[in-house]
Amino acid sequence: MGEFDKKQVSRREFMKRSGAGALMLLAAEPLFALLKPTETAGNPLDRYPDRGWEKLYRDLVATDGSFCFLCAPNDTHNCLLKAHTKNGVAMFFGPSYGYGKAKDLYGNQASHRWDPRLCQKGLALIRKVYGPRRLKYPSVRVGWKAWADAGFPREADGRMPAFKYAATTLDQTARFYDGDKGKARLAKQGYDKDMLEAMKGAGVQTLKFRGGMPLLGATRIFGMNRFTNMLALLDRKIRGTDADTAIGARIWDSYSWHTDLPPGHTMACGHQTIDFDLVTAENASLIVCIGMNWISTKMPDAHWLTEARLHGTKIVTIAPEYQSTSNKADKVILARPGTDPAFALGMVNVIISEKLYDEKYITGHTDLPLLVRMDTLKNLKAADFIPGYKNAVLKNTVMLQKGEKAPSAYLQDNQIVAQELREEWGDFVAWDAGKNAPVAITRDEAAKAGNYALEGKFKIKLVDGKTVEVRPVFDMIKEETSHYTPEATGAICHTAPENVVWLAREIAKNSGKTLLVYGMGPNHFFNNDQKDRTGFLLASLTRNIGTHSGNIGSYAGNYRGAYFNGLPYYIAEDPFHIATDEHAHAVYKPYYRYESAHYYNYGDRPLRVGNKNFTGKTHMPTPTKFMWFSNGNSILGNIKWHHDVVGWSTPCPRSRRSASASGGGRPPASTPTSSSRWTPGPRSRCRT
Repeated sequence: MGEFDKKQVSRREFMKRSGAGALMLLAAEPLFALLKPTETAGNPLDRYPDRGWEKLYRDLVATDGSFCFLCAPNDTHNCLLKAHTKNGVAMFFGPSYGYGKAKDLYGNQASHRWDPRLCQKGLALIRKVYGPRRLKYPSVRVGWKAWADAGFPREADGRMPAFKYAATTLDQTARFYDGDKGKARLAKQGYDKDMLEAMKGAGVQTLKFRGGMPLLGATRIFGMNRFTNMLALLDRKIRGTDADTAIGARIWDSYSWHTDLPPGHTMACGHQTIDFDLVTAENASLIVCIGMNWISTKMPDAHWLTEARLHGTKIVTIAPEYQSTSNKADKVILARPGTDPAFALGMVNVIISEKLYDEKYITGHTDLPLLVRMDTLKNLKAADFIPGYKNAVLKNTVMLQKGEKAPSAYLQDNQIVAQELREEWGDFVAWDAGKNAPVAITRDEAAKAGNYALEGKFKIKLVDGKTVEVRPVFDMIKEETSHYTPEATGAICHTAPENVVWLAREIAKNSGKTLLVYGMGPNHFFNNDQKDRTGFLLASLTRNIGTHSGNIGSYAGNYRGAYFNGLPYYIAEDPFHIATDEHAHAVYKPYYRYESAHYYNYGDRPLRVGNKNFTGKTHMPTPTKFMWFSNGNSILGNIKWHHDVVGWSTPCPRSRRSASASGGGRPPASTPTSSSRWTPGPRSRCRT
């Protein structure tokens, strides 16, 4: 019957033969005579017969131009990117590969290892640039425009009319709340009397400004500061004052407002923040991320961590969850939120009990050998027990006499201290183990290790004849941390005691080579300063502070602004005497006032309880009547009590009448308020 009868034919063979036959029949017809069978490619990776079709896809992504721009979503990333364009439209963003080309004034060349500097959000930024919510031109709210066209009419109590989300102009607001009349209007609205006194009669003090985090740069966020200082010109025009008595406006904080600021750093060291650049990761042997999700929150700098691990650096994460950085870690320790201080004290317990600390380092670089009086729990001073003692003349510190001003910032080359403050410090005391006697310690002895006792109780006879017991700081810390055994710490932190012991030994073993990296999340806890204090203690005991390979940091930024010692002259250049000659030196004259946005977040009021105002004069806020943010939404986006602030912070007539006794934007918790007097509505919205 044919070939199909002689053997079994598979389905694949049947389809192959029938398909070929159909093509031959079609090709024989006039309509299909021009069609030819396609040449099979075989292995497409080895050879492909026709690749002309690929041009279509290449044309879709082809560009005809490019330009570089700075992507600055925060104060530290600042990635230099390149936009690739076609017909004037940006098609996609990519790295510029320009970091390695940078060279400073001294000829130092940057490394190409910074390239490619770009993150996933930068790649997706094109969607936002051409998104439907993009603002293409300046906008103004319809209600405000109508109010301005009507001549800025006011209600009986001086507030703006009740159209929603109204805002007044800078000049009109400053004039309306200026002088005694303005003070009376604000008093009628229920503002705290101390806030009104802080204004000193200047309406410009009700104007608040703030640069957003993306603008944290030498001439970006600080541009808002400069403008705030320049408003002394407006104050002079309104009040008719002179350049000596004019007052600028108010600038709101950024760093501490976002709780980027680790308060314990300032409390323990007097510095804004102790930190290191993430590029130094490869210099460390051990990196401990404590509440910091490096891979996700520092994406452009994530490669420094992963590259360090390739070079042998051990990575440890301590967090309540298994985070993206944990995926890159050698050891993952899960801990209960808010227990970072306890975890650190548990490790200190292990280090002290096993004598893993660096004794030479702590006797020369820390206050752990200094003696503490048990009767007052204050440091023993040399003048306390040495009759007629005179504080030593410091050789490494410049002393300013009373009334003497410090030299300009760019001329300072040493630490500068007021003589009055130096006398207040006095000289501290340690117990010389060799002499078996107390010895005075001055600031000139810093970084000089001595044979000082770290443990023990000693008796000191004071100049007044009284005998007191003294102990080294180290001895007291040893007693305090004795309660934080690995078992107790594990119970507090909800982690295995073995984790505490293991990490303590690892940090001590990597003395001078451990980076303790704290994240910003722990700064939100009520006890956040304790995690900083205990972190410094842990770093100090193990000599992991102040070097490229061993340090502690609360990485919120690189703090590049501190390197520009001319920045104060840019911010606070005297607006009445602007230097127009490029060779002339700017005159430093600050007119602006700093203020924390936390008071606005607290009902636009100070911390008053009854008749007692706990907010000092240096931190006293003023009424907020005008706000200008530059590229930042965090005043609302990062705010606490969001609904409360939007509805009540800028005082409303009814809320102020019911809360006038407390001076706040809301009635005190103990004050009963009827619903008829405290019901949010369209007319009780925030109005200035």
